[in-house]
Parts: sequence; structure tokens; C-alpha cells
Amino acid sequence: MIIRSILFSLSALMFAGCVSLQSVSQSSIPAKKGREITAQAGKVIILGFNFDNDYVDTISEDLKRQCPQGKISGILTKDEAIHYFLFFVWKRQVTATGYCESYAMARKTANDSSEQGTTP
Repeated sequence: MIIRSILFSLSALMFAGCVSLQSVSQSSIPAKKGREITAQAGKVIILGFNFDNDYVDTISEDLKRQCPQGKISGILTKDEAIHYFLFFVWKRQVTATGYCESYAMARKTANDSSEQGTTP
């Protein structure tokens, strides 16, 4: 019974994971939100050897592909580190979420805000 408890504890420690949020950035969220779009990119890193961060370059193209005829606004980005297997292996994951507004909707919002700022 004691041996099983020790083996369970050791395996729990060995296969335990941890997630930490490194940074969050956000642009202004529009009053009239369009369709929500999300893009994600990640990379597995072993023993801390990370030679490039090129995997994040695909995020902006993926967002543009999801909103081809509009304007992307209200972007929230998250940079996460997910640790696996005694912290020898981890994954860096970047997620970007925003709102796709059609150009007509964006122009209407801009006109509405400029009309509110003027006095008769």
C-alpha cells in the first residue's frame, strides 16, 4: 500500500503540468462589435532550446484571412507558457482574438462618433 502511494506521488509529480500567462495586450474594443475571430500559434520547446519565434508570424495572416473584406479591431493577445514533464518540455502558445467589422460598419461607427462630438 505504501509503495503504491509513493509510486502514485512520483508519477503525479513527473507528469504534472503548469500554465502561466506571460503577457496580455489589448487594443480598444469597438462599441459595435463585429464577428469575433481568433488565431492561435504554438511551439513545443525541449530543454529550453528555442532558436526562433517565427511561429507567431502566422497569427496576423490568419486573422486577415478570417476578415478579408473588413477591419479588425479590439485585438486581445495572450502569451502562455505550458510546462510538461518535470519542466523539461514546455509549449509557448500565443492567442489573438479580435472583431471583424465590415468597412461599411466601420465607416458608420466613425461617422456616429464624429457627429456626437459636434455641437449644433
